Amino acid sequence: MLMVFTEALTVAFSIGAIMTKFGASGAHAGFVATAQGLGTATAAMVGTRLISQYTARNLIAFGLVLVAVGHGLSLVATNVLMMAAFQALGGLGTGLVICVVLATAARTPKPELTYGWINGSAGAYLSILALVVPKLLIFGGFAALYGFYSLLAVVGLLCLSAIPNVRAPSSARASAATDTGRFKIGKIAHKSGWIALFGMGIFYFSIAGMGAFIARIGVNLDISLETIGMAFFVGGMLTIVCPIAAGFVGARFGSTRPLLLVGGLMCLTAFGIAVSGNSTSFLMGVPMWIVLPAILTPSFLGGLAVIDPTGKLAGAQPAFATLGGSMGPMIAGAVADAGGFGTLGIFIVCVLTIGLLLMGVATLRADGLRQHAVAVG
Repeated sequence: MLMVFTEALTVAFSIGAIMTKFGASGAHAGFVATAQGLGTATAAMVGTRLISQYTARNLIAFGLVLVAVGHGLSLVATNVLMMAAFQALGGLGTGLVICVVLATAARTPKPELTYGWINGSAGAYLSILALVVPKLLIFGGFAALYGFYSLLAVVGLLCLSAIPNVRAPSSARASAATDTGRFKIGKIAHKSGWIALFGMGIFYFSIAGMGAFIARIGVNLDISLETIGMAFFVGGMLTIVCPIAAGFVGARFGSTRPLLLVGGLMCLTAFGIAVSGNSTSFLMGVPMWIVLPAILTPSFLGGLAVIDPTGKLAGAQPAFATLGGSMGPMIAGAVADAGGFGTLGIFIVCVLTIGLLLMGVATLRADGLRQHAVAVG
């Protein structure tokens, strides 16, 4: 999963590389990220149907090949439209792999802890990338960066022998938290999950919209790329520890309280990065912008696992996250072009608040199921 997720983790740098390579505006470069995200969302949604029909190993192998080909073809793109088409192809592979991984994680005995380890691993990986990617851009530019992305997808194929060759169950299995009285899984529970996933799409719209232009905001504040890379490194290091800690805490504090706490901190962070115009606030805000979503994700996905123990809701999460995230860079680029980075920051806070409110529909439902399970247990 990490091998296919490399480009998404370093989008703040790839956006700049595309702008430099093709002389593209922020909105046009964001369009490439949007195309890639649409491919990811499409494959993740289709993947929720495929995970009960094909084994995890086969689906992941196919996804890795698509990613390698998509990034490899990007090296010969001559304009933004070609680049967008090739990245959409790679996005199909990315969505398929992530869907399989998250759906499998939902079926583990302690899904919050599993998601914590996934996000912690992504944090460690991001820390490495934060040191490597700026140097690749400085010394090799666009070709070095996308060649690197393609190579890593090929390396991911070496992991196939260690992947469990299992399928997802085709229908929901009752759990202690859901197979009781009025709290059992039904239409209302499933609707709350889909509403929350739509909210998570809006949440990731804000994350990607801001994240795609963080490097540009920093450069506008006369901060060097290597210093910005160090801020990403710090964020990655925090993301190693914090999500794992959140996973160990598990469901003790439910899913709603982390949502409120992290959401409030993210709104403050957005102001510090884009609105304050202060380099210190920016450098402090970048690591927070990276680690806070990773802290929230284990508890939110754990809540989805309570609502739907098969893992299909959790497997659909990449579709909504990347669909929202794919729109973020393009629209955020247009907002920044029209009103500057301060306007972008205010816009992101408004969008973020809407997404968090919708996500709360599922977290409240999951917390209710947990409380009922404790009461009857």
